[in-house]
Amino acid sequence: MTAGHEKRRREAKLRRALCRQILSGVLMLDETEVYQLLCAASTDAAWSSVQLQGKLLRFRIAGRWNYPAFQFDMSSCRPYPGLVQIVAASKAAGWSNFRLLNWMMRPHLDFDGVPADALKNLDGEVLEAFLRDSEPQCHG
Repeated sequence: MTAGHEKRRREAKLRRALCRQILSGVLMLDETEVYQLLCAASTDAAWSSVQLQGKLLRFRIAGRWNYPAFQFDMSSCRPYPGLVQIVAASKAAGWSNFRLLNWMMRPHLDFDGVPADALKNLDGEVLEAFLRDSEPQCHG
C-alpha cells in the first residue's frame, strides 16, 4: 500500500465517523413514515415528486433511507416550504446533504438555537441566514 492510498483510507474513515456523529443527533423518520405523512394529505404523486426531485434531505442509514424529522410540518402533512428552498440553494452552492444537515443542527446567532428548530415559525429567515452563510468568501 502506498502512503497516498493509506492517507485516503484514513480520510474516508474520518469522514464516515463525522457523518455518523452528525446523524446521531437528529431525529429521523424512515421512508415509510414519510410516505404516510405526505400521502395523508395528498396523493402518491406528491411523494414521488418530493423523492425524485431531491427536495428533501435524506440519508442512507443501515441500508434504509431516513429523513430528518425537522423538515416536516406535521400538522399540515408537508415539508416546510422554506426547507425545500434551502435544499435547492444548498445544491446550487455545491453543499453536500451532510454539510447542510450540520448547518441546520448547529446553533446560529440569528436564532435562539439551531436553524432546524426555527423552520417552524421563521422559515424565510432561515433561508436568508443560509444564503448569507453559503456565499463564497471574497478576500480583497
